[in-house]
Amino acid sequence: MEYEKDIKIRTKLFAVNIIKLITELKKINIDYPLRDQLLRSGTSIGANVSEAKASSSRKELIRFYEIALRSANETGYWFEVIEEGCMLNENMFKNEKKELLEISKVIATIIINLKK
Repeated sequence: MEYEKDIKIRTKLFAVNIIKLITELKKINIDYPLRDQLLRSGTSIGANVSEAKASSSRKELIRFYEIALRSANETGYWFEVIEEGCMLNENMFKNEKKELLEISKVIATIIINLKK
């Protein structure tokens, strides 16, 4: 399935962009615990998609995609908390939030198709 290959590439690129974003957040003195939570959840999406590829069963494959989707939801939460709590410009995460939404939709579609 082509979209499964695409999601692996997109989530890796997303993780790289999260790392770059964390560097920027550090420069503007956003507290470490907030940066760390965003870093963990944002990079976890791709890690779980990648791990899904090594699954030994369909059930395990679905489980890893579900974990990836939960990590995506958590990442969206941390974007909102950091943006609102630290009074950042709402455009700071605009591109990342858009890509996160697209990634979430693809992962949800994969889960639905795997459960058929």
